[in-house]
Amino acid sequence: MQANPFLGAALHSVGAFFASSCYTPQKKTKQWSWEIYWITQATCAWLILPILGAFLTIPNYMEVLATCPKDAMLRSFLLGVLYGFGGLTFGLGIRYIGFSLNYAIAIGISAGLGTIIPLIWNPNTGFQWILVEKFSGTPGMVVLAGIVLSLVGILFCGWAGTLREKSAGAGLSTFVFKIGVPLAIFAGVLSSVFNFALIAGEPLETAALANGAGDLLRMNAIYPFSHGGAWVTNFTWCVVLISRNKSGSQLRRIPGLTGKDLSFYYLMSLLSGAMWYFQFFFYGMGHVNMGQRYGFTSWALHMAMLILFSNLYGKLFHEWDGADRKPSRVLHTGMALIVIATLIITYGNYLGE
Repeated sequence: MQANPFLGAALHSVGAFFASSCYTPQKKTKQWSWEIYWITQATCAWLILPILGAFLTIPNYMEVLATCPKDAMLRSFLLGVLYGFGGLTFGLGIRYIGFSLNYAIAIGISAGLGTIIPLIWNPNTGFQWILVEKFSGTPGMVVLAGIVLSLVGILFCGWAGTLREKSAGAGLSTFVFKIGVPLAIFAGVLSSVFNFALIAGEPLETAALANGAGDLLRMNAIYPFSHGGAWVTNFTWCVVLISRNKSGSQLRRIPGLTGKDLSFYYLMSLLSGAMWYFQFFFYGMGHVNMGQRYGFTSWALHMAMLILFSNLYGKLFHEWDGADRKPSRVLHTGMALIVIATLIITYGNYLGE
């Protein structure tokens, strides 16, 4: 199919919107222990929906699995397991430093590492050096400028979050930086691994295409493995916490809440999981449209748009109420830089195609 980077960027924005929305239902499940909420949404996001999505959108999926190299599936799964630790700490970080700052730190690190490192090391082929090749010529320089500008925009958003906390004054802030910031950094490093899990699963895409899958939905063949690995990590940790905290009874009953309330809690966790899954449903379609030569920019675009939408949610949830004008001005500058960077990256992809 003919790539269309502008359509690709639009599809990435839809995926990023779902991604930045996926943790909002958690605010409606406050009487659930974290591990109960997390195990239910993770099972939906990383196990049930990826498997359903693959069988519903990839023709002859069992034949795809039979013809794909087993080591590719294993690599994608194991990298997903490693990413799972990033997903765990990412969810925890929101509780300690809020949506805006958590996204800025974790996603900023993930954007940089997940975009550049694959040009140096590929999980399928090993070490390579294609940085010069990718960033040479006019299209490559435009793309590089956009990536750098997006990282600057992410840094501005993180700076704005720090200024916001200072303006709140010591003792007034409900956030705990000494816990939240290390969690966000750790989450960012391991979150970038998810892009490697997707790259490792590219032989699954090839097998899917050979068995009649459409170009737009071919990446759905990867998700049962990349997402499934993440589910194993999260499920294991949640089971440990449930055993330690004796919270398993909350799956059936919550003191003070009716059965109707519990059903609502399940609905919120399933909604959260569905939103997380659909970010990559649209990511796959966006990635295909970004083109072959500069398709690696998909990760940077997705991460930058995550920051943009997460900060909009930060405003919506009043995380910036009471902040001085300077933090807001810095935040708006960062968001504007991200929008401009997105346009520049997209135009660079267009030139490359």
